Amino acid sequence: MRQDLFDTGTAKDRPTPVDLSAEIIQSISRGSNERVTCTRVSANNYRCNWWSPAPTKAFDNPAMYGLLVTTHIVTKSRFLNVTKVDRQLVINDISVGAVRG
Repeated sequence: MRQDLFDTGTAKDRPTPVDLSAEIIQSISRGSNERVTCTRVSANNYRCNWWSPAPTKAFDNPAMYGLLVTTHIVTKSRFLNVTKVDRQLVINDISVGAVRG
């Protein structure tokens, strides 16, 4: 079989997608006590988590502070497809069960 029929160019001919995680974190809405983390999963797909302080009622010392991962819980998590068009982020929620309109 002829390989040239399937050749779509070399990898160096294709633009490398830019990691937009930092820009997504800055542009995404959040509550007053929420922190957002964002990780690139693949080309234009990202996983974003919204972290909030855990309830302190169960703590033996409610004033105890520690690492983010021990004192905060993920309150919302989304898979996003993000591209940049004309210097603006185009964000689409591709989470399972996401409302599409």
